[in-house]
This record gives sequence, C-alpha cells and structure tokens, in this order.
Amino acid sequence: MKTIYISQTLKALALSLLSLTFFADTAAAGSRIRVLQFNIRLTNSGDGNNNWYYRCRDVVDFCHDTEADVIGMQEVTPGQRTYVMNSLAEYTCLGLGRDGGQSGEHNPIFFRKDKYVAENSGTFWLSDTPDVPASNTWGAACRRICTWALLRDKVTGERFLYANTHFDHQSSNAQKKSSPLVKSRLQQYAKGYPILLTGDFNVTPGSVPYNLLIEANGTFPMEEAWRDARVKEGLEGTFHSWGTIAVNKRDRIDFIFVTKDVKTLRCVTDDDTKRPRMLSDHDPVYADFLLP
Repeated sequence: MKTIYISQTLKALALSLLSLTFFADTAAAGSRIRVLQFNIRLTNSGDGNNNWYYRCRDVVDFCHDTEADVIGMQEVTPGQRTYVMNSLAEYTCLGLGRDGGQSGEHNPIFFRKDKYVAENSGTFWLSDTPDVPASNTWGAACRRICTWALLRDKVTGERFLYANTHFDHQSSNAQKKSSPLVKSRLQQYAKGYPILLTGDFNVTPGSVPYNLLIEANGTFPMEEAWRDARVKEGLEGTFHSWGTIAVNKRDRIDFIFVTKDVKTLRCVTDDDTKRPRMLSDHDPVYADFLLP
C-alpha cells in the first residue's frame, strides 16, 4: 500500500512539473518566434522541369503556410527577389545583392510588417574589406554576403538581431574566415540583444567553420537549432540535389544559429523530396524559439 501511495505521489509530482513547464512557456508566448531558413535555388535553365518558372508559386505558398515571422533565403536572383517580395506582401524585404546594389544573388531577409519594425539594417561582404561592395579577398568561388536587421516587436518592444548569410561552397579558407567575421559583426550590431542567424553554410556539423560559430572564440557561443531543439521533426540532412542523394547520404549544411539566451523549442527539416514537385535542391528548415 505504501509503495502504491509513493508511486501515485511521484506521478502527481511529475504531472505538476510538466504543467509548470507548459505554463511557463505559455506565459512567454509573446516572445515566441518562428524562423524559416530556405535556399530556394537560383533561376537556372539547366534545371529542366525544376526550373524556377515551374516552382515559384509553390515556394511562396510554402512560405505562407509555415507562418514564419522572419525568413532568410539564399541564391535569390534579382528576378526571384522581385517575385517573392511581391508575393509575400505581408513581409518587408531587406538586403543588397552580392555584386553591389541590387545586382547578383541576394540573401534577403523577410519579416512580418504587422509585427516588427527594423531599427537598423545592412549588408556586408565576407572578405577582408566587408564594407566594400563586391569585395572578395579570401579565394571564394563567388562573392559572399551577410544581411542583417535589428528588429523591434511593435507590441512588446523586444529587440533582436536577425542575420542571413551564404558561405562559399568551394574555398575552405573563405569558410573558416567567414565564421569569426560574421560573429564579430553581429556582436557589434546586436548591442547586447539576442541574435538569430540563418544560412546555407556549405559546411557540416563538427567542421572548423561550424565549431567557430558555436564556440565562444573571443566573441560569444551559439546554439544550433537542430542540435539543441527540444523537439526535432524530419530528416537531419538538408541538401538533396533534386532528390538524387540518398537520405542517409545527405549533408546538413543549412542551419539556424542562436545565442544562448534564446530557447529552441522545435526544429523541422521539411522533406522536400516527398512533394509532387520539389521546391528546391535544399530542404527548407524552420524552427520555433522563445526569446528571453
């Protein structure tokens, strides 16, 4: 009888703790934010039936369906940027092209107009001269950029820095140098507020550039959403090359990094290859967070 009583007491205690956790998160519901990371694949005539012309509507429909608060995209050509910007009218779009001005691929930031206002924003180049447009000094195959914005919640007044980037796909030197540059710049722009960073980093977990992002290294440590989420859904790998890479061979190269004060509740890798028409050669990744 005593054993049964203790067992029931422990169960009741466990349920109480779960309830407290639930209500604590609910109380902070105003600080919840959903972030979408999405390499949409540039316009390329060689993609055949996967060309942007055939999938553009599906891409923006997916963005709407996720109900993301902020979105970071890569490989966005000027024409794609115009189409997506016009189709996602409830979002503000920020960011320059990697060739300067509106030329070349963009890493645009989208954020909900009804929820946030940008207090400051900009684009810098991943090079020794980050403020020089179109600069490329680390041997990267392409010019690379990072776009950022300091956003303020219109209701709560909470601020956070959101940034979006695309590391080079060939130069390991450029990849290694990009991580500390991005972190030092974001630390400068954030002014102590939480940081969320999305991107196609073209590196895998455990690599030097990845570790430079998550370790302090003279700046600040970061967590990675998939690694640290309470709940994970979908596949680990994110690059499927139009479904030609087997599930167990796919690399995870698309990430969402956050500062330690941000809690990752859930991270989803949406398996793009299960759709009748694939959205991109990368799986989109989205995650739910609690800001401090």
